[in-house]
Order: sequence, then structure tokens, then C-alpha cells
Amino acid sequence: MMAGEEAYLPPRDQGPVRRYIRDLVDARRNALGLFTPSALVLLFITFGVPQLQLYMSPAMLVLLSVMGIDGIILGRKISKLVDVKFPSNTESHWRLGLYAAGRASQMRRLRVPRPQVEHGSSVG
Repeated sequence: MMAGEEAYLPPRDQGPVRRYIRDLVDARRNALGLFTPSALVLLFITFGVPQLQLYMSPAMLVLLSVMGIDGIILGRKISKLVDVKFPSNTESHWRLGLYAAGRASQMRRLRVPRPQVEHGSSVG
């Protein structure tokens, strides 16, 4: 499963469209992948420096907003690229976008199946 072999993947990750989406997401640098480390830093700052607690809630809201906007932009971009490469695809754009955003929100080292492409590589 970690190597990305189709036979061992859960149904959610199977198929050429999903592999293409994984490769597209893995080839680019995503702001969504920074959410978990950023949220942890903000959380530790909140507990470590009580004077900054007043500023952490708005900072977390800004972080969530940036992640939401990045997820929407990524989902729309992925849907358009999938339409070009797989014109007979019947999956909804909404599901494809959520799949892409969900993958992008994971830290690269923790993604399952593991990334098959390097950052910045061309996916065609």
C-alpha cells in the first residue's frame, strides 16, 4: 500500500484519475501541508506565553482562512486538469477537489500512499 500498488490501495485511492491527482498534488508545494505544523506552533505559543493568547485566536482564524482558500484553489485547478487528461471521467469535481485538498493537507512524509514524484517535477 505504501508503494502505491493498485491492488493494495483502498477503493478511495484506486484508479488512474486518483493516481494522477496524487502525482499533481505531490509535485507541487502546498500551503495546506503547513497547516499542522503552524497550528502546533500557535498552540505552543498560546500555552507558553499567556500575554499572546489574545492574538492567537485571530491568528488561527487567518490560518484557517488561508488553508480554506488554498484548498478551493487547488481543487478547482485539479478538476480542470483532470477534465483535460480524462475527458470521460464521471466523478464530480467536488469529490476530486476534496481528495486533492485532503492529500495536500497532510505533511509530505506522512502521506499514504507515499509520493511517487519529486517536488517540481512535471506530471503529464
